[in-house]
Amino acid sequence: SDPRISAVGQNYQRQIQSDPVDEPGFRYEWGLNNTGQTISGTRVETGIRDVDIDGLEALRVQQGKASIVVAVIDDGVDLSHPDLAGRKWTNPGEIPGNGIDDDGNNYVDDINGWDFCNDDNTVHDAGHDGHGTHVAGTIAASLNGSGVVGVAPGVSIMALKFIDDDPNRHCGMDAQAVEAIDYAFDNGASLINASWGGVGFDPALDQTIIDSQMLFIAASGNDGSDLDAPGASFYPAQSTAANVLTVGAIDQAGQLADFTNYGATKVDLMAPGTNIISTYPPQPPPDDCPSPCYFWSDGTSMAAPHVTGIAALALSKASGPISATALRSLVLASAVPLQAASCFSVTGRLANAYRAVTSAGPTAIPPCIYRFDAGSVVGTGISTTLSWQPATGTATGSSYVVLRRRDSGPWSTVSTQTGRSLRQTLTFGTAYRYATRTRTKGGSLGPVAYGQYVETALYQEGTSLAKYSGRWTATASSTASHGNLRTSTQAGAYVEFRAAALATAVVGRRGPTSGKAKVYVDGVLVSTIDLYHATSQSRVVLFSRAWSTVATHAIRVVVLGTAGRPRVDIDGFAIAH
Repeated sequence: SDPRISAVGQNYQRQIQSDPVDEPGFRYEWGLNNTGQTISGTRVETGIRDVDIDGLEALRVQQGKASIVVAVIDDGVDLSHPDLAGRKWTNPGEIPGNGIDDDGNNYVDDINGWDFCNDDNTVHDAGHDGHGTHVAGTIAASLNGSGVVGVAPGVSIMALKFIDDDPNRHCGMDAQAVEAIDYAFDNGASLINASWGGVGFDPALDQTIIDSQMLFIAASGNDGSDLDAPGASFYPAQSTAANVLTVGAIDQAGQLADFTNYGATKVDLMAPGTNIISTYPPQPPPDDCPSPCYFWSDGTSMAAPHVTGIAALALSKASGPISATALRSLVLASAVPLQAASCFSVTGRLANAYRAVTSAGPTAIPPCIYRFDAGSVVGTGISTTLSWQPATGTATGSSYVVLRRRDSGPWSTVSTQTGRSLRQTLTFGTAYRYATRTRTKGGSLGPVAYGQYVETALYQEGTSLAKYSGRWTATASSTASHGNLRTSTQAGAYVEFRAAALATAVVGRRGPTSGKAKVYVDGVLVSTIDLYHATSQSRVVLFSRAWSTVATHAIRVVVLGTAGRPRVDIDGFAIAH
C-alpha cells in the first residue's frame, strides 16, 4: 500500500540462454545457416550464402514447445543420444516396466513409442536405427551447447519403428505403417515425418493417412525421377491426400540434388538434403563413431525433416489449434522462391522457417519456363507458352499474378489472372523480359519478381550446330523458313542439334508421305513423333523441350523409315536463350 512501491516480485535466478551458434556442430549445419562455407561430409561442397531455411533467424523467434509431438515413423530412434534424450515423448498414461497396459491402448509399457517391426516397446535396436535417429536429430536435436541443433529443438519426438535394415525381418510393410499412423493419431501426435517410400499405391495406407488428420511430411525419393512422368511410382510422396506435403532436396549451392525426385505437380517444395550432419547411434569400426555420434547423410530423407521441423515451429507459434491443411498451406506460403525449383515442384520454392513463424507476406516468383508450342507454325516469330509458379505457393488461387512484359519499350501489363501460363508469339531477334507481381483479392500489391532476359532465334537446317549422320538430301522449298529442307528416308539416319538454351524446338514439314522419328534429349529417348498429316504443312514445330535455366543440351532426331511413308524433313531449329 506504500505509494513509493510500484511492484513486488519473487527474486528468481536467471541463466544465459544457449544460442544456436554455440552448438559445436552448428557451423556445419548449412541447411539452417548457409554462410557459403565449404563442407566435406559425404561430398565436398561449397555453399552459396543464404541458400538455407533461415533456421538461425527462426530459432531466435521460436524454438518449439514440448507439447508439440512429432511422430518419426521410420526405422527407430536412439533416444539415449545426448541430443535426443531430452526430446523424447513420454506416454503419460503408462507406468514404466510394470508389464501392464496401464492406459489400455493395447501396447504394454509403450513409454516412448512402439516397434511395429518386432512388436515390442524397444524403439531402438542396437546396430540398427541410424536413419530414424538422423531424421529425429534434424527435427529436434536439443539446443544444449553440445553437438548439433534441430530445426525445432524444443518439441518432442514419438519414436515409431516399422522398418529395419535386416532383410530377414518382415518389416517395412504397409500394414505396419498403418498401425504406426494409427498409434500416432490415438496417442496425441501433432504431425508425422515419413522419410521413406516405395513403388505402388496402397489405398488402405492412403486412407489411414487421410484419417490421421495430421500433416504428413513425405520424402520425394532418391531416384532422380520426374514423378509426373507416365509410369513413375513413389508412394506416399505421390499421394494426393490434402494433408500430405512432399519434399525434394537441394544442395548447398541451391541446385536440385542429383538424386532427388521432382515433379511440377507431385513435389510441393524443396529443402536442404546433401551433406546433412545429425545425430546417429554409436558405430563400431570401420565407421568408428563413438558416443555421442554424429553422422553425415544425403537424401530426400534428410530434406523432409527440415520441413517437419518448420511445421513444428509453426504449430508452436500458433495461438490456437490449426488444421493439417491450414498448416500445410502456411508452410508452403512461407517458402521462398528458388530458381532451380521453378517448374520442378508445385511451388518452385525453398522451405523457410523464419517466414513460417513470422508474419511475412506472400512473394511472387519469376517466370520459369518458355516452352515452344508443338504443332504451331513458325513465321517471323514462334508461339511460346510462358509458365510461372503460384503467387503464394498454395496453388489455391488466393492471390492473383500480374504478368508484365518489356521488349524495346516500357513495361506493360500482359495479364492479370490466377492461372499459371500464357501463350504469346515471340519475335525472333527481340529480347524480352517478363516479371510477376502478386495481387491479393483485397487488392494489395506485393514486390516484383523479375525474370531473366530471353531472346528467340531460328537456325536454318544447315547450321554448324547441327550434325547429320546417314543419307540426307538438301531440298529447295519455297515454303520452308529459309528456302531449304534437309530430307531423309533412311532408317537410322539422324540429325543432332546442340546449343545452349532455355528451350529448343525442331522445325520441319508434315505431310502424307511423312513418317515417324524417335527424339533423344541429352542421350535419353523421350518421344516418338509421327509427322504424318493428310495435307502438306511447312514450318511446323515438330518437337520442343524446355528447361528452367540456360544450359547446353543435345536434341537428336532419328529417322525410323516408316513403311510406306518413310520421309522426315528438317527445316531448322529454334531456341530461346
